[in-house]
Amino acid sequence: MSDFPEQEDLTMSVTQLCYRSRIHWPALRYGLDEEVERSLTRIRRINSMAGVTGALILTDNHVFQLLEGPWPSVKRTFECVLEDKRHSDLTVLSNEEQDFRLFHNSWMHFCDLREDADRAHPGFLGNLLAHPDRTCGEEVMELLLLLSMNMSENQLTNRLALM
Repeated sequence: MSDFPEQEDLTMSVTQLCYRSRIHWPALRYGLDEEVERSLTRIRRINSMAGVTGALILTDNHVFQLLEGPWPSVKRTFECVLEDKRHSDLTVLSNEEQDFRLFHNSWMHFCDLREDADRAHPGFLGNLLAHPDRTCGEEVMELLLLLSMNMSENQLTNRLALM
């Protein structure tokens, strides 16, 4: 039996809430890398109990996060984010019901885009890195879809390699 939520019944929708926030540097207790590592450990533990999956994207000064699961759990999780002093200028980019989770096998997938800031990227990703405060929800959701597809492809490749 898997530790992850079963794929939702087709009659049951899943809330996907995506937001962007600016890192509020004075509120960080540690360096950014340690802060992210500690936060991911805590987030994944809490999400596993709440049945929330998703992804966290980090740029130099911004965080993009997708929360997905039953609405009450997503709402409670997002309320915790709203109380977190490490976030400022928080903006909801998307809040929709979907038929499936993008990250059904990850309590919180992490993507660090800081190292990639100087590389050439597709238009939407270049815009996200150059102007994260002006990135629209569709661009972020496109990146999240690509991340989830890549993650699924890697899992399939790993399973085939083990056979």
